[in-house]
Amino acid sequence: MGKIAVTPENCTGCKACMMVCSLVHEKASSYRRARIRIKKNEEIEEATPVVCRQCDEAPCMDVCPVGAIRRNEKNEVLLFSDECIGCQLCMEACPYGAIFFDAEKGIAFKCDLCGGDPACVTMCQLSQAIRYEE
Repeated sequence: MGKIAVTPENCTGCKACMMVCSLVHEKASSYRRARIRIKKNEEIEEATPVVCRQCDEAPCMDVCPVGAIRRNEKNEVLLFSDECIGCQLCMEACPYGAIFFDAEKGIAFKCDLCGGDPACVTMCQLSQAIRYEE
């Protein structure tokens, strides 16, 4: 099972990962539509990447009333937005705050690992705040 590992102390807060994510998935530059977010704590000058951690026991999957969140053949937790009813229960259940809501479309979305070659990881090669692990 693949997942994105996070090393917060390496994050510069540049948000390049967010930009490339939205470009790949939405064909638009939009921080709101990125499947990875950068949470900044200005008090301690720290930035932390927020992305799906591919939980072994995924609470988001357990609470989805329509089964729109399920594991694929690689055992990765994926959210099938075309099946989402917009109840946002998965967002409440995620312990990492890594599921987001598109108010325009009325659906939840999260990282899908870009099919095993995450664009955000490629963009973050220099600082290596995020990396893909199998």
